[in-house]
Amino acid sequence: MIHEALQRVVCIATGKGGVSKTSLTANIAGLAANAGHRVLVIDLDPQGDLSDDLGYFDDDRVDAGRHLATAMITGSPLSPVLPGIREGDSPDPDSRGRLDVIPGGDFLSDIGGALLARQSRGGASYDLLAKSLAPLAPEYDLVFIDTPPTDDTLQLLALKASRWLVVPTKPDKSSIRAIQRIAERVVEARSDEHLLDILGVVLVGVPPTATRVLRDAQKDITTLLGDAAPLFDGFIRDSAPVAQTTRDRGILTHELAVEVEGTPFWASLRSNTPPPKLPGSAPALAADYVLIGQQILGRIASLENDSRGVA
Repeated sequence: MIHEALQRVVCIATGKGGVSKTSLTANIAGLAANAGHRVLVIDLDPQGDLSDDLGYFDDDRVDAGRHLATAMITGSPLSPVLPGIREGDSPDPDSRGRLDVIPGGDFLSDIGGALLARQSRGGASYDLLAKSLAPLAPEYDLVFIDTPPTDDTLQLLALKASRWLVVPTKPDKSSIRAIQRIAERVVEARSDEHLLDILGVVLVGVPPTATRVLRDAQKDITTLLGDAAPLFDGFIRDSAPVAQTTRDRGILTHELAVEVEGTPFWASLRSNTPPPKLPGSAPALAADYVLIGQQILGRIASLENDSRGVA
């Protein structure tokens, strides 16, 4: 079955823009690749902003989402357009991770119209991405799908192709209320054949000294979703200078932190040990991403073991 091939697909989505969704996707995927995992990132956003975070904005191979859109419309299998955007540095080639990318862009704006045309002929399906991704997904340890914040069609396509959902949110009440919208789309995407669960909610853009803001946000999320979407421990702190610097240069937060401190933060993710506690906004932010990355990987492994009945 198609969905059996999609067990390690993680959708990053929410119901509101401006919540660092793409930065979360890029940084967690980059850390995982450096730590030895084979990772694929699919940019399902017509804006294609992932190119800024991963630094491939001037790569001649970038196709503005043409391959991704064509595969979904025609039903052809996906393939990595940008292989090896990041690679692990293990001396053993067999344990060396890598990060491949299927970029987004303007061509994805045509998907909604294509679905409407099929619907008028009685053939609309929101499994387009799932069918195109299924032949490729088993080649990777993890597949991350970055989504647009408000395009319901593309979000539903991503959710139909995913086993897990990670929801980033800022700590303000408007952002937290938007979680409900993506939760409703999860219900719409589920079926008897397709299991889809919310892996957790990540607080992003948190002022590091705002203890009360953090506490109130945690309470509001728990009240809104209860046990349906557990809140990850820790948070991604707000650091506008780091965000601007990394995007301008096309590097990830842990890569900037290495320049500052010389510490390979991905090593903590590989060994599942606490990241070093170092001063400075880039190292501190890199440590935040490592902790969230560890929890995402750990929670997936734990839930997979539970489903197999592994003690």
